[in-house]
Amino acid sequence: MLGATVPTIGGIKNAFKWGDEWNVKAVQFYLTLSRRWDVSDITDGEVEAFKEAWNNSGVEEVVAHIPYLVNLISDNNRTRKKSISRMILEIERAKILGVNILVLHPGSSAYPDKIARLKDSFDEVLTETDPGEVKIMIETMAGQGNVLGRNFDELAEILSVLRKDLFGVCFDSAHVFESGYDLKNNYEDVFEDFSELISLEKIGTFHLNDSRTSFNSKKDRHEEIGKGELGLDFFKKIMNDERFKNIPKIIETPKMGERSLHNLNLLRSLIG
Repeated sequence: MLGATVPTIGGIKNAFKWGDEWNVKAVQFYLTLSRRWDVSDITDGEVEAFKEAWNNSGVEEVVAHIPYLVNLISDNNRTRKKSISRMILEIERAKILGVNILVLHPGSSAYPDKIARLKDSFDEVLTETDPGEVKIMIETMAGQGNVLGRNFDELAEILSVLRKDLFGVCFDSAHVFESGYDLKNNYEDVFEDFSELISLEKIGTFHLNDSRTSFNSKKDRHEEIGKGELGLDFFKKIMNDERFKNIPKIIETPKMGERSLHNLNLLRSLIG
């Protein structure tokens, strides 16, 4: 299921206009303003317009990305508390709109036990809201700085302490490669490692991005499909991997919008 990060200028209902124009089955966007803590209430009219646009669209799956400012393991307790409140709001907003997949960066911190801190934050979140059908996908990270989720072992530890029915993984190809898993030369071995530690069934969405930086760089730099260090052979393999046929595969390539259709068509050309 091929998808793209889409613009929502003029309202989130416009996500489907772009989804249909680019002929994708999945779209990803922010449910709320991504760079502000204060969020306006959504109106009944906005909810109705969103659902009507989705109903009239060929888009099957909506993936919502939690804003990067949300850091549930922050060293700053004020930021952590604001992040908890925002996470509750994002879940509630997703439920109202019928969006069932949220993608979350697990956060960054110098805190000694990041995983315990993440669990504590989610314990607070889940005392305030029932996620219902919403699932939260913890994104694989590139391993930069004090980020959590830098490798499969750490992801496995995270998932082991969180509610098993609620959490899964967003597998970002650039991040995985940059963190030290050689998807370019050892495709099957990487997914075998993931399967043994976590289970392929935990992958709820993919971010398909090439990497501007080299293998194991520990630097998060996306590149257009086939123009980076991963190369086209990896993307051909994943686009034809029957195990992942029905999982949303979202591009987050540079110059989103301007170059999205080119990257999508390139991925389509690799199928078969």
